[in-house]
Amino acid sequence: MRYLVALILLLASTAASVAAPNIVVVMTDDQATSSLAYMPKLNALIAEQGITFDNSFVNLPLCAPSRASFMTGQAAHNHGIKANSPLDKGGWESFKDKEPEALPVWLQAAGYDTALVGKYINRYGQQNTMGALLAWAGNTFGFDVKGPKIGNPRDWVPPGWDLWYAFTGSRVRYFDYEINENGAILNFGSSPGDYSTDVLAARAVRFIEDQQGTAKPFFLYVATKAAHAQGAHAIPAPKYETAFADVPLPTGSAFNERDLSDKALKGPHLKKKRRDEIDLSYRASLQSLQSVDDLVGDIVGALRRTGELDHTVFIYTSDNGFLFGEHRLTGKSAAYDESIKVPLLMRGPGIPAGETREQLVSNLDVVATIADLAHARPDVALDGRSLVPLFGAADAKWRGALLFESPVNRFEPVRNRYAGVRTPTRKYVKYDGGFEELFDLAADPHELENEADNPAYAGDLATLRALEDKLKSCTGDGCWVTDAHPPRLSDAGDENASASRAPLRGNDPGPSDARRPLP
Repeated sequence: MRYLVALILLLASTAASVAAPNIVVVMTDDQATSSLAYMPKLNALIAEQGITFDNSFVNLPLCAPSRASFMTGQAAHNHGIKANSPLDKGGWESFKDKEPEALPVWLQAAGYDTALVGKYINRYGQQNTMGALLAWAGNTFGFDVKGPKIGNPRDWVPPGWDLWYAFTGSRVRYFDYEINENGAILNFGSSPGDYSTDVLAARAVRFIEDQQGTAKPFFLYVATKAAHAQGAHAIPAPKYETAFADVPLPTGSAFNERDLSDKALKGPHLKKKRRDEIDLSYRASLQSLQSVDDLVGDIVGALRRTGELDHTVFIYTSDNGFLFGEHRLTGKSAAYDESIKVPLLMRGPGIPAGETREQLVSNLDVVATIADLAHARPDVALDGRSLVPLFGAADAKWRGALLFESPVNRFEPVRNRYAGVRTPTRKYVKYDGGFEELFDLAADPHELENEADNPAYAGDLATLRALEDKLKSCTGDGCWVTDAHPPRLSDAGDENASASRAPLRGNDPGPSDARRPLP
């Protein structure tokens, strides 16, 4: 009898271990990785209870393309969305025909209840060129845009979602916005209780509570407006408007970079007025993220109250990073790490507490991880790989290089478009005009010195050129690179350079550059 009991317990334990977990994803908008230090609840509830991926990157650092990658698991060159606007074959209009084969459909087929709460893909709820022009003008010059309503499917609910609670139309805002709840349009105003991050948090909590008593696992995707600017900067909740008054703008060696003669992008020096504006924008970003921090706490609290916390994988990330004056730039879309690097934290069953991982990971891997955990069967070839092998092995062999791609914007010179490759210690960028950048991230982590014309790096340059050429059109397993080691230095014709630079492989960030920004 005791052997029968033991067998039953073993089978029950095995079934529990392979049961698909609930999955919660919180995705912010335009979050710089440096801001994680100012989110105490996120650090206590997710980072300290799970894994922080220190080298997490997006394939394309712009809202709609990055979110399209999250819905498809594909790089931008495969799903085809490289812009926010339909004028550049981007945004929701260009993505809509891919919805029947997207992530929520896979998850529903795998037995999940699914919910989207917050932002979907840019221009969702719009369907006309005039609206696109007005939205672009409004975003560029910071005025309110309502846009024409003709042909505007504000009540559209994409396939695969059991709960659809999405910002609709052109009003993805902190106040004064509309939400489509399963086809019904809800209007929100300007009172403190209408602050959108808090509204999303409350709806996410209610969804979790509604799952009590159901046998099915759930997938909850919460996508905030924060920390994206609305006009000149993000809008914090009233209770956080005075937070971080003493926190200075980070001004490391890349801030207001003195010499851009070796760079493709050559913005003007940042004068005091512009630096003050960036300082205000940075502080507003931190302030807006305090409500996201509260949202994380609310969701974890709801999971704990309903008994689901130990059965839930919680993933926190952003659609892209953000530059606050580094290399004289503000915003995203550039090839620098401040733009393509994003937060990525995970906790849940099978994930060790309080650990970090240094391997190169991407937003495409996040999608592959979700599919893996859910036992889902994607309808497309995934360009990333599941992160599950990294949960239990900090030294697991992983990729040696990943691809990042440029947005397409008709208002931006074509010569500024790029495709690039990043390894643990190198970054190579090739611009459409033929200009090349090569950074030795081991010796120069702030990307100050372009080594593309340095003979000592000729071997690296040749290797990375070949990798960029391969990866910019890769699909599925073809996007996986396990070794990015260059030819021997002697092959590059400069044996004496071996003592002056770090090898291509390795994760040591090296010393920071000693150059100072302009006073």
